[in-house]
Amino acid sequence: MTDMGQASTDAEKERFAAIDSGLPSAAEKAKQYLWSVLGVALITAVGKAISPFFDITNVALFYLLPVLVSAVRWGRGPSLLASLLGVLSFDFFFVPPLFSFTVNDVKYTLTFVIFLIVGLVTASMATRLRDELEKTRQEEKRTLALYSLSRQIAAKADLDEVLKAFSKTVAETVGGQVSIVVPAAEDGALCPIASYPPDAAPYGDKERAVVHWVLEQGKRAGRGTETLREVAELVFPVKAGKLTLAALVIKLESQRGALSSDQGQLIEAFANLAAAAIIRVRLGQEAEKAQWLAESEKLHKALLDSISHDLRTPLSSITGAVTGLLAGGNTYDDASRKVLLDTIKEGALRMDRFVANLLDMTRLQSGVLKLSREWWDVQDIVGVSLREIRDALQGHPLSIDIPPGLPLVNVDFALIEHVLINLLENAAKYSPPESPITVSAHGSDKSVVLVVADSSPSIPASERQHIFDKFYRLRGPGNAGGTGLGLSICKGIVEAHGGMIWADSVPGSGNRFTFSLPVPNQPFRQPESGEEASHG
Repeated sequence: MTDMGQASTDAEKERFAAIDSGLPSAAEKAKQYLWSVLGVALITAVGKAISPFFDITNVALFYLLPVLVSAVRWGRGPSLLASLLGVLSFDFFFVPPLFSFTVNDVKYTLTFVIFLIVGLVTASMATRLRDELEKTRQEEKRTLALYSLSRQIAAKADLDEVLKAFSKTVAETVGGQVSIVVPAAEDGALCPIASYPPDAAPYGDKERAVVHWVLEQGKRAGRGTETLREVAELVFPVKAGKLTLAALVIKLESQRGALSSDQGQLIEAFANLAAAAIIRVRLGQEAEKAQWLAESEKLHKALLDSISHDLRTPLSSITGAVTGLLAGGNTYDDASRKVLLDTIKEGALRMDRFVANLLDMTRLQSGVLKLSREWWDVQDIVGVSLREIRDALQGHPLSIDIPPGLPLVNVDFALIEHVLINLLENAAKYSPPESPITVSAHGSDKSVVLVVADSSPSIPASERQHIFDKFYRLRGPGNAGGTGLGLSICKGIVEAHGGMIWADSVPGSGNRFTFSLPVPNQPFRQPESGEEASHG
């Protein structure tokens, strides 16, 4: 793509050069006059050769050829010269007396006058056509330059890139040093944000004063204008309506007074295009900011709703149980007191898991999550996780399928335990009562894979890709609720370990949540049978 873009730019530069070639230099003009003279000389030689066979009046018609060619190819001056030389050559070489400018017959004088009139009219018409052609060339150049610039900046979303492309195109068009200057938001100081060439010399106090004036007044100033003309730079405002967005500073390489009117119009068109691009980029940034604010508001609402449910529910249970114990006195037997105490414990554990999820998500979002890696047996991690979540799993038959001899995993024990607890709690929350839950594992030389399978309703394919997003919740039995953070935290922790996590549905069997953990080269031997792995 880069090569294609470069080739396209080179082609456009060649077209610009071809358009500019319509303005001849002094040397080229001299060659044009010389070719007119040579054309007349050639017709004279041809006329002398054929004069014995033709009347000299017919020979005079041949002298119109260099006049027509000069008028069409080179304009008024060469064609007038060819016309004048044709008359003189015809008189000198063909009209009696020969080799003299004396004319004895009046009819030849009339021929000379008509010849000159034809040459003058032809030259005038050709000049008008050439002027129209030159005007068309300049229009084509402007169109090509505007098209080239609009194509360069159309796909750019970064303001700096837009203005760099703009300054480069203007510099290549007018031939000089170009900078885009905007006022700083804090103190109004000038801040050049794009220059071409990149190593452009800094501006002095006079130039800064001109730029300040242009930004305040929204009018052009500097070289070739009526305002602050003593400085070497020409400064254009880049405006959108009445708002001046930036200043375009041009320092020409040539020593001529100012830009031509056509160049001035082209620069104004460039400035309007740049203003539109700046507004487009700023509106895009504002839209993105508004989208982030809306998303943030949505997340805040979801978080508040979740806190309202997931904190108030266990708090209400704890408050009710404690109130009953305090007010009941000796009315409760040991079994009833144990039920109330278990309620308090379950509510406290639920709140603990909720707060832990919030803290883990905060650490993941801020990028400060640190892994305390050690070598662990997968069976140990699963065993501890099941003990921590056993209250939430009551009423669900549990099946464990972990073959012996799995490789050790180098992980943060507490974080992987947290992943398993969230997956198991999620399975219990969304599965029907008395439905089974299975925890299984298998491994290879490269990874260990753990699977938590349940009997919950199959997750729709359209929602499967979103369930690991923050605050995304599926509607469960009895409106299971939750913050929608658990699976998102699982994803963040597993990916921080270099693993992957995904969900799929088994028709008629519920859902499976699977995550893999990479197995790096183990620096020590596996525990032998009968040995116990220490949890530190």
